Amino acid sequence: MIKKRLLIVSGTHGNEINPIWAVDKFKKLIGFNCKDRNLEFILGNPEAYKRGLRYIDIDLNRSFNVNKTSTNQNLYEIERAEYLLRNFGIKGSQPCHIAIDLHTTTSSMGTSIVMYGRRKKDLCLAAILQNKFGLPIYLHEKDLKQTGFLVESWPSGLVIEIGPVAQNHYDSKIVEKFIMILLYLNDFVKAFKNSEINLPEDVNVFVHQKSIDYPRDTNSRINALIHPERINKDWQILKKGDPLFLDMYDKSIVYDGSELVYPVFIGEAAYREKRIAMSFTKKETIKCSEDWIEEI
Repeated sequence: MIKKRLLIVSGTHGNEINPIWAVDKFKKLIGFNCKDRNLEFILGNPEAYKRGLRYIDIDLNRSFNVNKTSTNQNLYEIERAEYLLRNFGIKGSQPCHIAIDLHTTTSSMGTSIVMYGRRKKDLCLAAILQNKFGLPIYLHEKDLKQTGFLVESWPSGLVIEIGPVAQNHYDSKIVEKFIMILLYLNDFVKAFKNSEINLPEDVNVFVHQKSIDYPRDTNSRINALIHPERINKDWQILKKGDPLFLDMYDKSIVYDGSELVYPVFIGEAAYREKRIAMSFTKKETIKCSEDWIEEI
C-alpha cells in the first residue's frame, strides 16, 4: 500500500476566509479524526486571519525558500513558513507529501488550478482534477520576480483558486465549491493508496507569459482602469486591437501584441500592490504519461 499524506492549507492569506470555513465544514462532514494519518489540515496565517489582513509583514505565499537576512529574519511570515516546513514539510516532524493550498480571488477565475513549473507529480494531480471537474489550469512559470510559493516547498502541490469573491466576505456558494474539491481529494488519496488512479490522454494548460501593470503617469499613479469590455473576461482570448484599459478621458488603450493571449487574474485586488493588472497566458496541450503516477 502506498502511503501518501495530504496537507490542506487554508488561510495562507488571512482575508481569504471562505477556504477556512470550508475546511471546518468538510471536517465535520467526514467526521475527521485527528488520528487520521491521510490528511493534515493547517491554518496558514492565523495572525493575519485574526486581524482580517492578507498578511502581517509580507506575503506568506512568497515567503518559502527565502534566504534569511538580518532585515527579514524576524518577519512573521518568514517564521510562519519555517514553522510549516518544520512540522509538515517532507523532512518535518509530521511529513506530508502533497500540499493543496486553498485560495480565493476577486477576479472572475471561476474554480481553477494554479501550478508552478512542470513537476510530473503536479501534472499528474492537475490532470486528474481537470478530467474530473473540467477546471482550467494556470501553469505559472518563466517569472523570476514571483517566487517563494508555498506548494513549491513540497514534493507535489497545487493551488485551488476560486472566485470572484470579495476579501473578508463569506459566500456559501464559494464554500460549497471548495467542499466538492475537498471531498474528491479525500477520495483521491484512498484511490491512490489502492493504485486505482487513471490518467486522461491530455491535460490542457494556460501557460504564464508575463504580467502587466496598469498604465501610470510620471508620478507612478494609475491613470487608466481595466476596460469595461475586459472586466470578468478571465480565460477569454485577447487579440491585437482589443480594448484593454480605459483612461480618464474615456480613451481606450488597446492590446498591441501580435500573439493571441488569454488574460487571467484580471483586476485582482491583492495584486495592485504588486503592480499587476493581469497576467497573459497561452494555451498548451500536454500529453499525459503513466510515469507521472509513478512519480507521485
